[in-house]
Amino acid sequence: MSEHKKEKFTELDVEKLNIVDKSGKVKMTLFNQDNIPPLIMGGVDIAPGHRQNDPDSGIIFFNGKGEECGGLIYGSEEDEEGNYSATASLTFDQYNTDQVVQVHYSDENDDRLYGFSIYDRPNIPLSELVEKHKQIKQSQISDEIKEQQTKELLKGNAHRAFMGKNKDGDVSVQLMDSKGNERIRMVVDKNDVPRMEFLNEKGEVTYKLPPDE
Repeated sequence: MSEHKKEKFTELDVEKLNIVDKSGKVKMTLFNQDNIPPLIMGGVDIAPGHRQNDPDSGIIFFNGKGEECGGLIYGSEEDEEGNYSATASLTFDQYNTDQVVQVHYSDENDDRLYGFSIYDRPNIPLSELVEKHKQIKQSQISDEIKEQQTKELLKGNAHRAFMGKNKDGDVSVQLMDSKGNERIRMVVDKNDVPRMEFLNEKGEVTYKLPPDE
């Protein structure tokens, strides 16, 4: 029987660290901005170059098949004139596909948005969606038909809810329908004035509280 050896370190500097199971399969990766893991689905990188130029560090989670299933990323950039951008995102993915829960923050020169979102995803593996979308883009059909086919392919992907603060300074809860259209909006605006609005699928307000005088 092999003897389990436990080592203790007070401090350890690494650029990338993989947490693996007994078979060596990666379960979680900690990385800096120069070592962002590829987007692995179905055992292959389905989006070569994706994220490679982003100034993000963080943690990526992997499921039992070794596929990405969420993670935490964060980063920032600032130029010589002091213009900056900063982002942070914690996501949890639906099995075989993209994120369905997200806590996110973005900030560009004091233009901020932050909050919590949930999403719908179709029951189609993300790797299959990416491949079909690639085939549509490379096909010799008109742009109009490409747009129609892409829209049909992406059916079932929708932003369903947001709770947070937007770039206008409003704190809100927004509820969307299955197509991603905003249908209910509860707001306390930047002047501390509350309101609640119901919208149709075209984005038109059909009823509000308090009602217009």
